[in-house]
Amino acid sequence: MDDKYLEDQIYFGLTYIQMLNLPNQISQSGFSYGLAGGFIKDFPLNKRRNIGLGVGLGYGFNNYYFNVHLNVVEPADNDGTIRNNKLILHSVELPIELRFRSSTAVKYKFWMFYPGLKLAYKFAHNTSFGKSLDFDVDDIIDVNDFLYGLTFSVGYNKWNLYTYYGLNDLFTQTTNNDYDININDFKIGLIFYMF
Repeated sequence: MDDKYLEDQIYFGLTYIQMLNLPNQISQSGFSYGLAGGFIKDFPLNKRRNIGLGVGLGYGFNNYYFNVHLNVVEPADNDGTIRNNKLILHSVELPIELRFRSSTAVKYKFWMFYPGLKLAYKFAHNTSFGKSLDFDVDDIIDVNDFLYGLTFSVGYNKWNLYTYYGLNDLFTQTTNNDYDININDFKIGLIFYMF
């Protein structure tokens, strides 16, 4: 029996995104979702190897749907609101997890409890307002390049419930002086760890 086993894992996650702290001029619409995948390196912290530290590298794709009215954006629909707005973020992610598990060197199906932190660097984004109007989101708002939040996953074997709570704002500022956009996000879904 190998008593030096590691729980290095490939992960894939699918989440629903809820935008928090929306101002009156913005409402969430459609189904906002996120996809993530990558690799986590495991560093055992005790002799039994059922407690560890996981540090990973991955890719994140987040698609936000919302309705917004900004005075600087034209044309608008007849009622003054531009609909079907979409913001897509592509990011490099660094998940860090404190890992508690019931695994052994010969037990491949086990319970796991992984609280942690995720850091993300946004390397690309694009936005569309309405069905016919495309523009550079930087003309309206500045999207944060660095995002970070608390994570939590719990489950058995490959199936795990996953949550993420963003600790900083998605946007840094807006060119519309009527209000600030101080929005963060909450994600809930499933994450699959594969050995």
